[in-house]
Formats: sequence, structure tokens, C-alpha cells
Amino acid sequence: MSSFIDIKPGQWVLAFDEPYGPYMRSMQEQLEMFRNRGGGWDSHSAAEIFHVYQVMDVKPRTYFIGESVTHHHAYLKARQPRTHVIAAGATKKEMVALRDQLFSIGDETDDRIEAEMYRRIEKFSVREYAKAEAKIYRLLPHFFKGRGRC
Repeated sequence: MSSFIDIKPGQWVLAFDEPYGPYMRSMQEQLEMFRNRGGGWDSHSAAEIFHVYQVMDVKPRTYFIGESVTHHHAYLKARQPRTHVIAAGATKKEMVALRDQLFSIGDETDDRIEAEMYRRIEKFSVREYAKAEAKIYRLLPHFFKGRGRC
């Protein structure tokens, strides 16, 4: 197990929400997952996966939160595991910016990969769709008389 991020009362932390936290992986492996869109959770938002909390008290394995930046967590427990903390900073704005920057890495990477993939297969896909259309015309020629494709 790696050491915990040093946190102090009054600081703000960026942390994984408990369901997304590093359980079977190291923190490094968990963070590397964000090279892909959504870190493997394509249907989830940054605010669901990551939380930004203000630290009120720090214990050896847990910390207690005050204010938080979440989208729907009125039921949050005050105690949070230190194993889920990614970074600590002086302001909420700093931690939200870090969260958004980390989350956007995979989005931007996957967008570039998809654009290149579609660019590379454009000519191939045109040829393959034409072949498929010809098969349809041959299979049902009575619908396509006079189109010059049969």
C-alpha cells in the first residue's frame, strides 16, 4: 500500500467517491485508467467519480469533511477514507480544476483516436457500403429495376 496524501484541516481534497476508489488496484493504476474516456465508466461524470471536500479533521486512516462539491450527495458521511484522496490544495477552485483537467485527458485522447480512426477508414467504409448496397439490389432486384445496379 502506498502512503497517504498529506492533508491538513482547512485544505480541500480531490478524492474518489467510494464506489470508484482504488480497491483492487493501486492509486497509480486507478489514475492511469483516466487515459480513456471516463476512466472506464463511460456513463459517469467527473462529479460522480471524484469529489472535492474540505477537510475538517484528519485521523490516521480517515478524514472528516465539511463542505463538499458534489452533484447529489446530501447523504454523505462525514468520515471519508484517506485511501481515496488524490490531491490536496488550498482552494476548492484548485481541486475542481484538477478534477476537470484529469477527467478531460481521456475525453481528449479518445476524441483524437476516434477522429483518426474514422479518417483512416473513410474510403474503406464507402467501398464496403457500396458492396452491401449491391448485395441488397441483387437479393431484391424487383425493387430496384431501372437503377442500373442489378
